[in-house]
Amino acid sequence: MPIIMYAILDTRVNNEDISHFIEHLSFESNIQFELISSHELTAVVSIQTESKSAISQADVLTYAGIVDIIAQKHSILPMRYGSVVSSYADITNLLDKNAESFHRVLKKISNKEEYSLRLLFSHQHQDADFNKESSDATQSVPDILQGKSENKQYLLKKYQKHIIEEQRIQYIENIQSKVIIDLKKITEYIEFNKKVTPAFIIDAVILIEKSAKGELLAFVGQLKSKYPEHNVILTGPWPPYNFAQIKLE
Repeated sequence: MPIIMYAILDTRVNNEDISHFIEHLSFESNIQFELISSHELTAVVSIQTESKSAISQADVLTYAGIVDIIAQKHSILPMRYGSVVSSYADITNLLDKNAESFHRVLKKISNKEEYSLRLLFSHQHQDADFNKESSDATQSVPDILQGKSENKQYLLKKYQKHIIEEQRIQYIENIQSKVIIDLKKITEYIEFNKKVTPAFIIDAVILIEKSAKGELLAFVGQLKSKYPEHNVILTGPWPPYNFAQIKLE
């Protein structure tokens, strides 16, 4: 039967109580977990006891919940849903071939947690800014674009749109630069995601020491006070998915 992988741990750090913890987790979740070790690494796995013709949301949430529970107790390299191998030998082979990379990443994320930080335009503020910027762009039209012809009006609209977008980008970059300076006082691990909608000013994931949680919460509080016209959203802690990317061999 296929073997599901949930997480990889550094055995040197977690060897003392991992077995007892996994036994308790098996009892609480009604899933029989096993530990497979090699090269001072341990993989948390379970046997897939039934064939799945389709992936359900419940399956994904259960898997993510298990990974989250393990991450709350131990520093782990979290696996993503669908991490399945066909045999115990495949697990051992995976640990052997990637031992150096696994240990390097586990050292980086040890005693750390991942958070998501988002800063978004509120609809009210965004609309007000656009109206103001549109008015400013209209008042500063170059002489060459002045006129009532259809071609002039078309070029004028293109010009106004360009100016507004330039102002928007400059505004976002100015806030991002200030936030990065302050965040780097807390952690060096910051990754910005691509903005999926124009509403995002900042969409970032950060990795911090567990002991720095108070500093992060204080910073977010300051951010909300500094930009009351925007929406500031902090979520986490999460398993360090975004900071545990490895190209497997």
